[in-house]
This record gives sequence, C-alpha cells and structure tokens, in this order.
Amino acid sequence: MSDNFQNAVAIIAKQEEKFIKLVESSKTDVMFKNELLFASQAMMNNDYLCKCATTNPLSLRNAFSQVAAYGLTLNQSRQLAYLVPRDGQVVLDVSWRGMVKVAVNDGAIRDCIVELVYSKDKFEYRGKRQSPTHTFNPFDKKADRGEFVGCYVEALLPDGRVHVEAVTADEINAARDASELWKRKKKGPWVDFEDSMRKKSAIKIARKYWPQTGSKLDGVIQYLNTDAGEGFSSNDVPVEVVERYMGAADVVEPEPLPTSNQVDQQPASDAQPEQSANPKVADPAPADDVIEGEVVRDGSQVPPPADLPKKTINKVAEVVRRARAANCWEPAFEYVSTWPVVARDYAVTQLKSAQYVAQSQGE
Repeated sequence: MSDNFQNAVAIIAKQEEKFIKLVESSKTDVMFKNELLFASQAMMNNDYLCKCATTNPLSLRNAFSQVAAYGLTLNQSRQLAYLVPRDGQVVLDVSWRGMVKVAVNDGAIRDCIVELVYSKDKFEYRGKRQSPTHTFNPFDKKADRGEFVGCYVEALLPDGRVHVEAVTADEINAARDASELWKRKKKGPWVDFEDSMRKKSAIKIARKYWPQTGSKLDGVIQYLNTDAGEGFSSNDVPVEVVERYMGAADVVEPEPLPTSNQVDQQPASDAQPEQSANPKVADPAPADDVIEGEVVRDGSQVPPPADLPKKTINKVAEVVRRARAANCWEPAFEYVSTWPVVARDYAVTQLKSAQYVAQSQGE
C-alpha cells in the first residue's frame, strides 16, 4: 500500500470523534467504522484520489463529514454516494438515489420515481396529481429508444398525494451548459455519467415544488452545487434556467409558492386581488437601522439588479408578503438560500427589511 493511501486513511481515522458528534446532532444512523472501511476501499485502488486526499486533507474531511450529516453511506453496493477526485480535491458525489434517500429520511417525501423519457417511448403526461403512463422495453438499448426528450420525477408526498414534475430535455441541457463542471472543461460526470446527472438535475428542479423540501436535501444540493462544482459557473445564466431552478411560475397569484403545492390553498386574507398584477414588497423601514451591530437596509431604497427578471422580482415580493402574513421568517430565508447569487442577495435584503418592520411594529 502506498504512503498516500495510509495517510489518507489516517486523516479520516482522526475524525472519529467529530464524526460521531455530527451523527448525533444530525440524528442520522451512520456508523463511523463502517464508513471508514468503505472509504478505505474506495481509495485503495485509486492513487489519484489518495493524492488529492493527502494534498487537500480539508476537502477529504469535509466530504467525509457530509456522510454523517445527511445519513448517507459510502457502501458502493447501495450506490448512494462516492468519494471522488475533482479538480485536485476530494468531493462527495451524491447520486440521484442518494438525493432521494435524503429526502425520504428527512420526511419531505415517502417515495420517489425518477425516469428518463425517450422519443420512441409511449408517454402520456396526466397532470401533477396523477401518475403518467410510461411504456417502454427496459431491455432495449438506449439508442433504440430514440432521442432523449425529458425526465419526470414522481414523488409520493407525506399526505399520500402524488406530485409529478416533468422536466424537458431543453431545461436539463440548459442547466448542464451553465454548470461549472460542463462549461469549464466539458468533461467529468456529465460525460461519464450523463443519465445520472440528468436525473439529479430533474430532482433539483422538482424539489422546489414539494410542500416539504427538507433542510437536509437542500444542504446536499447546496454542497453539490458549490463544493462539488455542479452549480452555475457564473451569473451569466439563461433567465429560463434560473427561473426553473427557482420554481418560478408565470403567475405569482393565486398559484402557491414552490414551498407549498396545495392546489386548493387560498391566498392570505390580507391579500388584495390586484397584488398579482402589481405585487408590492412589504413596507420597509423608513431608513437604515442597526440591530445588534448589523445594518438593516431600507428595502425600498435598494433597486433590483438590472438583469434580474421581472418574474423573479415578483416572486421575491410574494415570498416577503407570505413570510410577513404568517410571521414565519426562517423558512423564507432558507427557501431563498439556494437561489442563484444575484436573486438570493436581493431577496435576503428585502426579507431583512420587512422582518425589521414587522418586529418594530410588534407583529
């Protein structure tokens, strides 16, 4: 065994105490000794992975910690997550199966089907509340099924309802073309594991429309989009891609936000009919204020970025309105935390301003 291998295993072994504490705080059931064995097996025959681990030990510790935090396993027979070398560092590559497991464990969904659809398949979409009809021969070669046309994610929600999100090939390809992994080198998982990446992209979009998204799944997606390099490479991203990843709808009202797809949900009682046509941000503070050392910007004095789509501005206004109506701010901040940088920063500014106003008025 090489020195790099032994050093890499030693780096993980020293994490035992922190790993166990993370398991306890995250309320997962991962066993350190098992995962140490699986990690050792992954690195045993991969010299480049061992080299990345020893030259960038922080990335190895960070990747291994994700296993404890999200209740995953490196057991290759489960196909949930893998330690892989990427750009000189070690990352935890969570598969689409791993994303589903995290969502189920977190209570966001009870089960999930993710299927790719090709042009020669017989596919009938029957709406978001009914399972689609999808007929194909699973033993056919992929080339015999025709051109890839899209992917659907059918989730069984905690209340027993079904939610089906259909994602087109154009949407998936647009997300791929804007991702750091593809745009920079046009190689990597999008080339070697294209079908899996298509399913992961579809899940990232679909989870925006589940009533309960689950903080752990959002954490996994955040890690994949940042540390693992699957996110947008810059702010120069097509508007339609940003909106789809945010779950934007053409009409803000009376359609529910992506955090709640209750189709029979009524708008808040204080909402006026004209709000859908001309949404307004909740009344901001009259001037910049300081709370516990932090300056709270007056949201009305912060114009939206020039390149921010109007639909995104409307959605921010609606997020603010609902957060104030329900006096429930943390879920709103968590919801916008996974948005692209420009939209997220604008939304956070508006939310902080509205939250200060609500607190100052004793709401």
